[in-house]
Amino acid sequence: MKKFFFLFLLCGFSVFAQEKDRTLADGMNPMFYKKRTTPILNIALVYYGDFYNEADLARVQTMLEERFFASTDQALKLNIMVSAIIPFKNNILDFPDYRQDYVTDITRLQRLWYYDNVGAKILTEVYEQAKLHPEIKLQLNDLDALAIITGAQFDGLGFASGRVAVTENPMEIAWGLPDGGLVEFITDARVVDELTHEIGHAMFLDHAASHCSLPGMSYQESMACCALSPAKNDVMSYCRDRNSVNENHFYKYEACNLRIIREKIIPAMLSGGAWNVANREKCL
Repeated sequence: MKKFFFLFLLCGFSVFAQEKDRTLADGMNPMFYKKRTTPILNIALVYYGDFYNEADLARVQTMLEERFFASTDQALKLNIMVSAIIPFKNNILDFPDYRQDYVTDITRLQRLWYYDNVGAKILTEVYEQAKLHPEIKLQLNDLDALAIITGAQFDGLGFASGRVAVTENPMEIAWGLPDGGLVEFITDARVVDELTHEIGHAMFLDHAASHCSLPGMSYQESMACCALSPAKNDVMSYCRDRNSVNENHFYKYEACNLRIIREKIIPAMLSGGAWNVANREKCL
């Protein structure tokens, strides 16, 4: 049975690997930025699956570009060099023996097959499929990151590894229950909030207020800690209330992370410096 998660824990985690890839054409973990003259983050925006159409992706792209720029206090612009919808590599029709006791809808089974058989390895699968896409393939040497939305299920809203970030939409909640659980269709605003968080990881930002979500802490202890945290409303924080994100409200990078972006990340971009910027302050 898929686990329940408190909303404050429904967030991505990031894994920073050590391979010294030169660009995204070489691997998921380029260790240096390509030198540039202006502070612009170049990404590809991908929907991987069978839920979005081109209009859906275009709508999310517009909001993501606008909100990311505002989130950095207009210090760093997001340039979506290419956007694409890529179908699942694995089709549920090729696995006729796959069954769930309480879910029979074929589109849900497609997504749940990914939960049971791929899970967090979805990042690698999407990266490999994106490399085959003709438009993305042409841009890989110049891209700073891949930002992915997918219907493939895994335990959590999103996570990142190196320069590849992913978030779920739609997402399955407790689908192993006798009533079949439910499907949560995330709003554009929520998707953009999660993408902004995961793109932050792809820029080597860590979680803000991470001391409020230590293993063993109760929900009440975490919320009490969050209430006292200066970084509680940072888009990189577990403390932020995702349910409050809508057409009019969104979270930004707060003072601590803005300093890291301005004083560490942007200079690294402009000079062609290391992606894993050293001596970052801890955003508490």
